[in-house]
Amino acid sequence: MKSFKKIWRGICLVLLLSLALIGIGVGGGIPIPPSSRKENQIEINVERIDDQDDESEEKCFI
Repeated sequence: MKSFKKIWRGICLVLLLSLALIGIGVGGGIPIPPSSRKENQIEINVERIDDQDDESEEKCFI
């Protein structure tokens, strides 16, 4: 009885592996998700210019 169980498990394993290989062959492998990163990113650099005069900083209020 033990040898029958070993043979039966071996047959089931081979059958399971063959079904998996056929499924991968027909349906293809696992699809790779596209990356969410964009390759050509346009960067806009903007400089902020303060509207204050240089003289206003030099004045002291006493």
